[in-house]
Amino acid sequence: MPPTYRVSPRLAPRALAKIMVTLIVGVSIGSTAVQAQRSSPTRRFHADSFFIRQWVRGGTKDPDLLVEPRAIALTDHVVVVLDAGTRELHAFDVTSGAKRFVLKATGEGPGEFKQPMQLAATAQHVGVLDAATSRLTVYSDSGRFLWTTLVPDGPAVESMCLLPRGRIRVKYLGATRAIALIDSSGTTLSRTPLPVARARQNAPSFANSAFIADACAGESMAVAPYFGGFWYRIASNGAAKRFPYIEAGEEATVTTKQRRLERTAKHVMTQTTMTTEVSPIARGAMQRGDTVIVEAGATKIHSHQLLDYYRASDGAYLYSRRLPFTPTALAIAPNGRLFAASIGTETSLVVALSTTPLSPREIAKQRQRK
Repeated sequence: MPPTYRVSPRLAPRALAKIMVTLIVGVSIGSTAVQAQRSSPTRRFHADSFFIRQWVRGGTKDPDLLVEPRAIALTDHVVVVLDAGTRELHAFDVTSGAKRFVLKATGEGPGEFKQPMQLAATAQHVGVLDAATSRLTVYSDSGRFLWTTLVPDGPAVESMCLLPRGRIRVKYLGATRAIALIDSSGTTLSRTPLPVARARQNAPSFANSAFIADACAGESMAVAPYFGGFWYRIASNGAAKRFPYIEAGEEATVTTKQRRLERTAKHVMTQTTMTTEVSPIARGAMQRGDTVIVEAGATKIHSHQLLDYYRASDGAYLYSRRLPFTPTALAIAPNGRLFAASIGTETSLVVALSTTPLSPREIAKQRQRK
């Protein structure tokens, strides 16, 4: 299901009527998605490139627990899962998978949210961005409400991370003024463009979609665009360095269509649909210390089931790991432990996985003995 972004209301020139624009982004994944990738990449797979299961929540054992897990955030003690189907946050013990707390959509008061759309976390805190109120609400990793911060134009946020002293780093839709630094009062301290070529600055929003790597507690950050051949490290002063993906993708050529949904004397509702036939080369990004981890997309091998590791300081490609399935959300602990969500037709789940030097055949034999 493609993500839906609700862009902040604008005023009509005459009646000052509110206009709600819904941007529906679609990606067609087909056999031609990687034709522009010319040479076969040389990947180095880490010795413990495969994963074995540690615990699982949801699935056939408790099928009613999760409906549509779309985001995962990780603290030192809990794994927090955003269920878009129920608009709930589920927290599980990072070691055992035991349920720690559940936060439900209840309203707009202190510590409440209505339409959760993004998660971000630090070692002790987890924040949820509410599309209905453009507000980030932060909780302790025991579920206790701590503080709330206004995030300007919240529904247009693509990704974000929490910084010290209550600050937030945000990637907005598009390329112009796309990366923002916001303080704990909701004041925007800076907005800088995504460092793409000038010819692409005014390209459709979807063509310039990107992820800010989570856990970006330092002054610099890593940004992984959905499309194209490069990711970026951006310093606190805005200076950017560009580094190549181990396997380059195509730039997105976007088709935009608009139709009117409703018109009254006081308001007009339109729908803008942006689609591309190009598959994203990146599906997510994380940072652990000096390591940037990119969840690979339309690759020639193991499409949508690879993690590529890079060194943040100089952009050097380090190695890759194979994912056991195509997840809808990922989080990685500093020790390499993986927490992944999967949405099924009948049941959905969250699973904790640890790395192993065993091959898939050896893993399968080990399971048979059990």
